Amino acid sequence: PTGQEEKLLLSSWGLPKPVLERYRKHGVMHMFEWQAQCLTVGQVLQGANLVYSAPTSAGKTLVSELLMLKRVLETKRKALLILPFVSVAKEKMHYLQSVFEEAGVRVEGYMGNVSAAGGFTSLDVAVCTIEKANSLINRLIEEENMGLLGMVVVDELHMVGDSGRGYLLELLLTKICYIAQKQNTAGSLSEGIQIIGMSATLPNLSLLASWLCAELYQTDYRPVPLQEHLKVGCKVYDKDLSVVRQFTPALNVQGDDDHIVSLCYETVREGCSVLLFCPSKNWCEKLADSIAREFYNLRNSEHSNEAELPPVSLDQQGLVDVVAQLGRTPAGLDSILQRTVPWGVAFHHAGLTFDERDVLEGAFRQGLVRVLAATSTLSSGVNLPARRVIVRTPTFNGHLLDPLTYKQMSGRAGRKGVDTIGESLLVCKEAERHKGISLLKGSLQPISSCLVRREGEGVTTSMLRAILEIIVGGVASTPQDVRLYASCSLLAASLKLNMKKELDEETSKGAIEACVEWLMDNEFISIQKEGEVFFAKELYCPTQLGAATLSSSLSPPESLAVFADLQRAMKGFVLENDLHILYLITPLYAEWTTIDWYQFFCLWEQLSSSMKRVAELVGVQEGFLARSVSGKIIAKTEKQRRQMAVHKRFFTTLVLHDLVNEVPLGTVA
Repeated sequence: PTGQEEKLLLSSWGLPKPVLERYRKHGVMHMFEWQAQCLTVGQVLQGANLVYSAPTSAGKTLVSELLMLKRVLETKRKALLILPFVSVAKEKMHYLQSVFEEAGVRVEGYMGNVSAAGGFTSLDVAVCTIEKANSLINRLIEEENMGLLGMVVVDELHMVGDSGRGYLLELLLTKICYIAQKQNTAGSLSEGIQIIGMSATLPNLSLLASWLCAELYQTDYRPVPLQEHLKVGCKVYDKDLSVVRQFTPALNVQGDDDHIVSLCYETVREGCSVLLFCPSKNWCEKLADSIAREFYNLRNSEHSNEAELPPVSLDQQGLVDVVAQLGRTPAGLDSILQRTVPWGVAFHHAGLTFDERDVLEGAFRQGLVRVLAATSTLSSGVNLPARRVIVRTPTFNGHLLDPLTYKQMSGRAGRKGVDTIGESLLVCKEAERHKGISLLKGSLQPISSCLVRREGEGVTTSMLRAILEIIVGGVASTPQDVRLYASCSLLAASLKLNMKKELDEETSKGAIEACVEWLMDNEFISIQKEGEVFFAKELYCPTQLGAATLSSSLSPPESLAVFADLQRAMKGFVLENDLHILYLITPLYAEWTTIDWYQFFCLWEQLSSSMKRVAELVGVQEGFLARSVSGKIIAKTEKQRRQMAVHKRFFTTLVLHDLVNEVPLGTVA
């Protein structure tokens, strides 16, 4: 498209007719000016890499969808779309199927326990989570099929800095850059793999762009302006900390010192919806229950002063249908939702099944459910905007919210095409005022590589995994290859940027050699010599343990622990109950942010002697539990961390044990 007006029309970008028609049905006929600018930056349309950032709900995904469609149709190669969470990936897969299907572009998903029928060769776009994408790329490399792949799109590229899963994303992108360098396809835009990264607004986004040799585009445009407010007591402050409003609660509810119910009532009375973010599942449920009770009281109130307030107007029939749909889900109708949904209030957290979430998300989008109390997982997940977002407290799980999560929560305020303005409210007590201010004014942390060695640490787990992965996958088999691979990492890019190149090449070389040595000492890899005696070439070969570690997606230290468990079990296996076998199949990485150690200790006391034998066999100690209850355990050394991991894993096993014995889900949760 040439003219400015024409540029913003979706129909002037040469899209296939069926796709245009589908976009029209979803209400997308025009694009924003920033999207058109972003698409035409540098040589992106010819296949150059792109890293771009825009606020939540600014329409980031449309840019990547158009580039994906273009690449797939023109090169007849496949695209990979990587998203951080299963729920988001699932929603995206259904959306893309509805848009692309009629143009003959087949979209399938790899997430949770879902895999594409007919395998990777039969699809055009694969929507996957980070872990699945990594194993998919490993398989393509192993089968020498990387030529099938034409594009990789990463949503939430800032996840590279995530302490839990960031390194996987970094390794995945490093592998793609390394293969591009090795096959020297970097020169030809149509031959190589195009990388598109979408990110939150970061202070050092240019580092990510230079690492991926990508064009960079940044915007802070929001289709619906956002007002970020801080509420302390009855005063509401704006970003400059000026008082914009003195809040007078419409409803006096006992125990509701922060006036949450009144804030919800105020928005719902105007016919709009509210998203409420709470720290825990329990808190979500209790809050939903008390808001619904107040909405009920308004309708059935006999007090004259309360009667002056009009009750909230809801689509009663629609809500009856929602309750019926929840009743038809495999989990049955939750007792709290049964009370709250008829009053347009619900909760949303990880304790719900996928079916329940689907029903509630649909009801919230349609405006049937007006108040949704959710945990922070929803903020980075599915697209559920609301007129007002309330962040219930600045501290989640005992820690101050990180700025990124807060930005994602507040960014949900304001629905495109419905609201003219969105409002987010961070609710603080007087004692938390400074925390609230730091969040409101805070900026995001710069991102750093996960391969960096922390103070006092030996070899980094992520570096070990990185090197083992390329040796097992056959990507690199000589010391030179391994060094070239390391030079394609984000770590190398950030060192280059810091101009400490000469000094750090030595340290990174040392780090690589230390990792190779560790992998050899622990029998993950072995060295074979090839060729004449004097000119023998050293080749790294994986052992069975090395290959098994990679297929299991465990890190090398984790797989050593699992291997030791299995070897112990071979010598003495407890068959009196299911506990031992359950422990061995319990995932190592079930992350419990907070374990109720007192509850754990009570469960321990109730265990039968044969179950306690299993616990002791796998390394659970009564003394450790007792110290944890009194809060005296801080995992500082490697040994303490391992011990903590064993106890957390055993706690997960007890949960699984209850579920296997058909204890109702609600009781276990």
